[in-house]
Amino acid sequence: MSSTVSFSHDVPIVIVGAGPVGMVLAYQLDRLNVPCLLAERSLEISKWPKLDLTNRKSMELFRILGLAEEYRGLEGSVSQDATFDTQFATKLDGKGHLLANWKLPSSAGQRAHIKDTNDGTQCAEAGQRCLQPIFESWLRQKLQTKSNISSKFGWTYLVHTEGDQGVSTTFVDQNGEYHVLHSKYLIACDGGGSRIRKTAGIPMTGGQISRQFAEERSFGKYWHTFCSHGGVILDQNDDDMFTAHLPTHLLPEGPVDPYEVVYRIMASAGQRHEIKIDEIYAHSEWAPNFSIANQYYTDSMRVILAGDSAHRMPPHGGYGMNSGVVDAVDLGWRLAAIVKGYGGELLLKSYNMERRPMQIRTLERAHRHIMEHIKLAQMYPPENNPIDDDTEEGKDLRARVGKFLEESGPETEDRGVELDLHGTPELEWTPDRYRPSTRPGSRAPHVFLKDGETSIYDLFGAEWTLIHFVDDEAESVNKESASDRIVAAAARLSIPISRVIIRDEPHVRRIWERNMVLVRPDTHVAWRADNIWDLNVNEVLQVISGKKEFSRFQPSHASADAEARFEALVKGITDGVTGGATIAQDDIA
Repeated sequence: MSSTVSFSHDVPIVIVGAGPVGMVLAYQLDRLNVPCLLAERSLEISKWPKLDLTNRKSMELFRILGLAEEYRGLEGSVSQDATFDTQFATKLDGKGHLLANWKLPSSAGQRAHIKDTNDGTQCAEAGQRCLQPIFESWLRQKLQTKSNISSKFGWTYLVHTEGDQGVSTTFVDQNGEYHVLHSKYLIACDGGGSRIRKTAGIPMTGGQISRQFAEERSFGKYWHTFCSHGGVILDQNDDDMFTAHLPTHLLPEGPVDPYEVVYRIMASAGQRHEIKIDEIYAHSEWAPNFSIANQYYTDSMRVILAGDSAHRMPPHGGYGMNSGVVDAVDLGWRLAAIVKGYGGELLLKSYNMERRPMQIRTLERAHRHIMEHIKLAQMYPPENNPIDDDTEEGKDLRARVGKFLEESGPETEDRGVELDLHGTPELEWTPDRYRPSTRPGSRAPHVFLKDGETSIYDLFGAEWTLIHFVDDEAESVNKESASDRIVAAAARLSIPISRVIIRDEPHVRRIWERNMVLVRPDTHVAWRADNIWDLNVNEVLQVISGKKEFSRFQPSHASADAEARFEALVKGITDGVTGGATIAQDDIA
């Protein structure tokens, strides 16, 4: 391919990978009226029953994207009343013992709790259970109706080259024809084995979890029944589809027989219990990963990572796809701002500075959940395990295991990890609790207005939103003039800000802490104040749009500490690697 002096762009942004992250990014860009091309090597939707849980944070983002209610109503989405309980049992042949049950509210129960609480500590949305193939099929159909998105299925990424003005990316389609695209940015949403990341030379810290680590724990995700021998069964659709996981060291030597996986999960350790299986959709061996890219973009900032290409983690906690959705919504508004001309490249630097430390915290929490599984495994004797025996020894062990599990608690209730990941390390943070705040960098708190139905999130515009609280009509003239100044200054800089005046909502105002709060398109707070008498409005707007560095910015010591802790964790879990057998089947009877 010969070089040319003139560098033309076929499209501003090329996204490789049409999984959930790539498609949400494309949808966000279309919503912000920015064209993109979405390339995916597969023609068909994957049959793998992945995902299962779209957590509350992702559902909250889907709410601002206008997707939440339609997603909940999809044929195949699990009922709003379906259980989120996680059980621990000795075996599943009808003769085992229930060790513990993490009882969690259904989606309907979560929504009721959100309304009843309304103190800023909750998400705007409940979580939703849905299989990834259903989610992907629905979102793919929606994307094909969007004029700003050019979808290319059957296109395989081959190579890219970066220049000062953009990226040239080469694809081959299913007919063997080659396509070279020129774009300002190339976004890698091509999964944990990302070829783009490897081609770009971006290293990862971490790797596959070691054999010793794996042999001491189960490989299960959430909403499973965990068995004491290490196997897991997950009810995928609250009906007749299940996924089974079993560490491969528990299987006989030789090729993995997917039926044998199920039979061995159902029985005690070393035993098998045959059941009727109507159909096996897919089976595979896999290895859990625990790693993060050293940075989320190349030095030129023309190639950017999102989702699994940037971070890989074990399924514990259900963070994987959900973290990628946050990446996509966050990266989308930054790219849109730059392409439209009002945003500067500092927005891409801050994408790395914000998302990467947040993801390290998430990985640390996943590590905590892994360690809990190891502690659980160490409670069982390596030989002559009495867990199923009707003896005093067996009863005592079951009681101790049950107590440990109840104290350990559910893995998918980490509200601090889910909601309180902010760019303000000075704020107190705990992984299991969200503290509402509008301090810049924080996620804006969800609160229902007086009508009990309208979330403040429903008032956000597609791009920037200036929330302005006014007590009553008498004060409105003076107070509104302050936000008028901000909106007028933003218009001069071509920054799209929607102003929302909220009158006589003291409860919401108390939780939001200031009279004026500027919210980014990803629902995080950019700026807040009670008045702007001494404010250099232009400087604030240049900082929040990435055109100017914040003069009082200090490097985050908390982020550096988290990095060091993560590297220490990695050393302990990546000495060797092992896998687990995973299958998905219909009608376990």
